[in-house]
Amino acid sequence: MRLTKKKIQEILVSIVGEDGLPLINDLIGQENISEFDLAETTGFDIKVVRRLLYLLYNQNVIKFTRKKDKLKGWYIYYWTLVPDNIRFNYYKVKRELLVRLEAQLEIEEKEVFFISPNGGVRLNFDDAMEYDFHCPETGELMVQDDNKERIARIKRKIKETQDELKLLLEQRKARRTAIRERAEAAAIKKKAATRKKAAKKKVTKKKATKKKVTKKKVTKKKTTKKKVAISKKKETTRKKAAKKKVTKKKITKKKAVSKKKETTRKKAAKKQVIKKKIIKKKVAKKK
Repeated sequence: MRLTKKKIQEILVSIVGEDGLPLINDLIGQENISEFDLAETTGFDIKVVRRLLYLLYNQNVIKFTRKKDKLKGWYIYYWTLVPDNIRFNYYKVKRELLVRLEAQLEIEEKEVFFISPNGGVRLNFDDAMEYDFHCPETGELMVQDDNKERIARIKRKIKETQDELKLLLEQRKARRTAIRERAEAAAIKKKAATRKKAAKKKVTKKKATKKKVTKKKVTKKKTTKKKVAISKKKETTRKKAAKKKVTKKKITKKKAVSKKKETTRKKAAKKQVIKKKIIKKKVAKKK
């Protein structure tokens, strides 16, 4: 059901009465309008405005927010119409009307009615019998009312109301389906976004892991290279040390040989000197 201004007026007037029409007109198309502004534009007393607003609020066709006035210290209420609740209220009113019409039709079809000649008074059989079938106001004799036209009118009204209620139910169902579809679409979108985010996170994690592995490999390579270099250096140092040791040994050996030769030579020279002395002594003895 499309909520036109006329339709809203019809629904809300049935709640607050014709006197509240200026207030209804000020509320239509407005959001968060304060009760003081409504009192000013309608010319109503603030108490009257509040009473009308509470009547609407009790039927859930209006909502409010409140804010504290920093200067005065009291709360000011701001009012807004609720279209969905207005629709539901309209549906409820129509349903109640249908119940009344069906009850009225049942009475019209079962009962026999009598009407005064001027049509001012209409009584069922039992009530007419109490007055001896005379009009309680004029005293004139009452005649039986032909209510065929009345019954046909009620039936037409019932049919119209039933059709309107059926349409309202279909529209309500369509709105609910649309809301559910929107909610499902939003949920699917949210799920897709979450999945996309998770996938992105996974890719980022993989990249980070790959980078870490690459870094580890590079570090390992560098470490291995360093180890090889250290190992080579150690080997070179060891070789140098070994070579130095061999050279030292050779020098030591050479020195030892040279020393031995020197000692041997000295011993030989000493021996020769002693031998010469002995020979010299022997020669001196012979003389």
